[in-house]
Amino acid sequence: MIPVGGGLVSAVLIVVGTPHVAWYLRLALALIAFAYIGGQSAAYLWSSHSDQG
Repeated sequence: MIPVGGGLVSAVLIVVGTPHVAWYLRLALALIAFAYIGGQSAAYLWSSHSDQG
């Protein structure tokens, strides 16, 4: 849940923070940010969870 939330917040901030950029570039940047930040968070949580078991 946390990785999805973090990725979603970053995607929304990119879309809101770049009103002067074309919609398709904002969409591409938002998708990249969602995948990257969500993936980084998921990888971090997964690696820290495996250390406990």
